[in-house]
Amino acid sequence: MDPIELTRVLDALDRAESTAIGIPTLSSRHCGLSEDDAWAVARARDERRVARGEVRVGYKLGWTSAAMREALGIDQPNYGSLWSHMAVVGTLSMATRIHPKVEPEFAYRPLRDLSGADITAAEVADAGEWAVSLEVVDPRWNSYGFTFADNTADGSSAAAFAVGEFRAIDTPPEDLRLTMRIDGDEERSATGAAVFGSPAESVAFLVRNLAELGIPLKEGMIVLTGGATAPVDLKVGMLLEVESPELGDCRLEIVP
Repeated sequence: MDPIELTRVLDALDRAESTAIGIPTLSSRHCGLSEDDAWAVARARDERRVARGEVRVGYKLGWTSAAMREALGIDQPNYGSLWSHMAVVGTLSMATRIHPKVEPEFAYRPLRDLSGADITAAEVADAGEWAVSLEVVDPRWNSYGFTFADNTADGSSAAAFAVGEFRAIDTPPEDLRLTMRIDGDEERSATGAAVFGSPAESVAFLVRNLAELGIPLKEGMIVLTGGATAPVDLKVGMLLEVESPELGDCRLEIVP
């Protein structure tokens, strides 16, 4: 993708986010959009955010469900950046959303910088704290008919997140439990094993990929390790609560 086209793509993604009007996918406009192109778009957009003063507070993983990857012919997860303006507490406005969905997740926060191309899940587990979270994904595309490359270019659809209190745990991360309640009624439950075999492996995957760029996962950054259950379409008035015997709770009310 040449620099002029890259700038056009970045401008279009910015407009989609600011106007809440989805745009056609890159794969529908650029035949054979490669994963390299997709990562180039994602990194250029991150650089643009930094240049205009936005603050990166962490990362989120996508496609961590083995069943979903197998069904769609995808061989690995991806990741995107989290920014300070995406953090919400208690309520989420639908005013600037396109077609948001929410997923309950296990969140991780390292107590020291983590780096290295060979870091293991065990090393991750020994070096950080955990919490439950609610991640809102909101693709900038005009439909959910996007490819892995489209999703990667769009920062893995990162849009907003709420996170509970971080805690040190004795439980193996794969045995952590959570339940999401929708309007106090419908429930969806999972363990950490649903997330890449272990949410610690999600973090290790991220650190290994960042190492290729010479970037550490910095102390205190938040990592959303991937959806533990299927996502839920958001609607105004909805109340979402996620609880964990090991990690406490987190809630989000959807407002106009």
